[in-house]
Amino acid sequence: MLRTNLLITTTILLFISCSPELPVVPPINTTPTNEFHPGKFVWWDLMTYDIPSVKIFYSELFGWTYLDVGESDNDYTVVLQDGKPIAGMFKLRDVDPKQGFSQWISYLSVADMNQSINYVKANGGKIYREPFELPNRGAIAFIFDSQQAIIALVKSSSGDPVDQDPVYNRWFWTELWTNDVDNSIKFYKELCRYNNRIFDTRADNKYYVLENENRPRAGIVKIPFENVKPHWMPYIAVKDPSEIVKKVE
Repeated sequence: MLRTNLLITTTILLFISCSPELPVVPPINTTPTNEFHPGKFVWWDLMTYDIPSVKIFYSELFGWTYLDVGESDNDYTVVLQDGKPIAGMFKLRDVDPKQGFSQWISYLSVADMNQSINYVKANGGKIYREPFELPNRGAIAFIFDSQQAIIALVKSSSGDPVDQDPVYNRWFWTELWTNDVDNSIKFYKELCRYNNRIFDTRADNKYYVLENENRPRAGIVKIPFENVKPHWMPYIAVKDPSEIVKKVE
């Protein structure tokens, strides 16, 4: 886990500091919403060692299209679904391609960035990039939570996306896989003022849902497999999962 976390940290630092100019990214909302929903996941970025292959993969699965922006030292790919920006991609740097490592980073809206950073420091988390202003995007910070799962905190300059029903081939859920469910629930409930509900499942695990504003915001579950590190798992809504699986294979 330590080696993987070091790789993630190095990549993030290189991505946002290897050039005097920060990468060009789209706002979270192309039209400002003037509303905020702390505790809601509002953006996703993929860091990967092979962007061209990844583009083909997701385009075939979900019909995503792409817009490449930025300079060569700080390139960034915007993911579009029906012309709407829904995510981004950036390249892992100084990494052996044989490692084949990629990871989606989920962005969590917070009410007060400084207060959130102080909370993380005081409650078992680590700050791997102190808050900084990213043009078009707002205030950003990268952290490892109390179980060393990476997550980005954001205070959007364009407001948060409005709550709406899921749209096919876009994000609709984000779930934490953790080794210590109780610790993770406590960490995020206090960070985002969540309530939580418990659901029985067909497996041995129970499923925990974090809620605020009378809406479910995220899930927490004990890691169901061996040799898997804690991480946030984003979900995409599709009409027929079995058809998507065939395409993946």
